[in-house]
Amino acid sequence: MSSPPASDAPEARPSGSDLCTACGLCCTGLLFDVAPLEEHELPLADKLRLPLACNQYHDAFRLPCPCHRDRKCTVYETRFSVCSSYECGLLRRCKAGEVPLGEALSRVERVLRLADALRQRVPAEEPPRPLWDEAREHLRRRDAEDDSPGWRSERESLVAALAELRVACREGLDP
Repeated sequence: MSSPPASDAPEARPSGSDLCTACGLCCTGLLFDVAPLEEHELPLADKLRLPLACNQYHDAFRLPCPCHRDRKCTVYETRFSVCSSYECGLLRRCKAGEVPLGEALSRVERVLRLADALRQRVPAEEPPRPLWDEAREHLRRRDAEDDSPGWRSERESLVAALAELRVACREGLDP
């Protein structure tokens, strides 16, 4: 009996959890700033003290999700429908066999590395906001208080790091 073609091998067609558990970027606010909720999910969101962003058009909670800690979902068994159904473009292509798992994991690792490096340079706010928002606020504050050549050079470096992260998210993950 012959072995199945390489494209049918389990490692070529990973489950979503292989990539998602190594990533979790959809929970951090790097890809989106809110996650929609269904009306019946509002009591759980309230119980979990999620920062809600409800209006006449939709019910949602703000990202980063406070239930996402150390790159893990702390409410995985009772997660919201948007969380259980979301698949980024990279995950869809990986599951379809268009992008090998190793390449997908490399892309995720690159985004995580870039985000972690930027996070070291941008002070976190309370309550936490998406890194993009915190970086924009950091730049605004520093611009208002420091016009030195040192800050201008640091600012240029931060803006370049933000642009590199944005490209890595868009091209690498295809949200």
